[in-house]
Amino acid sequence: MLGYAFMGKAHSNAFHKIAYMTWPPPLEPKLVGIAGRNAEAVQEAATRYGYEYATDDWRTLVADERIGLFDNGGPNALHAEPTIAAANAGKHVVCEKPLGRDADESFEIWRQVAATGVKHMCAFNYRFVPAVRLARELIDAGELGEIRHFRVRYLQDWGDDASLDTWRFHADEAGSGAIGDLAALPDPRYKPPQPAYSNDNRSSHRSIPVKDYSNGGRAYFFNP
Repeated sequence: MLGYAFMGKAHSNAFHKIAYMTWPPPLEPKLVGIAGRNAEAVQEAATRYGYEYATDDWRTLVADERIGLFDNGGPNALHAEPTIAAANAGKHVVCEKPLGRDADESFEIWRQVAATGVKHMCAFNYRFVPAVRLARELIDAGELGEIRHFRVRYLQDWGDDASLDTWRFHADEAGSGAIGDLAALPDPRYKPPQPAYSNDNRSSHRSIPVKDYSNGGRAYFFNP
């Protein structure tokens, strides 16, 4: 596991739940190693989540022959190199979304990983939510007619804390940010625009990226 905070915690929890949420369980994962930038914090996470060891260098996980699956839950800027390296080492890979910081980086990660022949997946988990699957079935069946308008919103209030200065608010590390993270779900062919960043590096709600479709439709992407 690369990452021990937001998604690293969520994925570790999921691995533990396989043993009883899916019955009979198809497998019972063995949590070998977890990597993160802060040695003290990642060691605490290893103890808390049940990993055998912690390291502040993800390359240690890639070199560990006992590890068969490399789960990348790290920041967006750390999706490419570790994921490609793990695949080249013969490990199956799961990478959190967005796969890359932009469409070109995402394609290159997919291209290099696919060439190794390992199993690989980007964690677009919302596509498995029953309500989302039902919506897809209704649209594919034509039961809703021609779709001319839809609206999706992503609301989290933690970003209003002025004391926060995480990678999510820096364009070079976050890339397309929440737009690339979630906007790909309504239309997997969509190439997300780069969001604007204000002078203090925080995403600006004043910028409204626009996507025009061949059938004349138009989509607006904005942070409220």
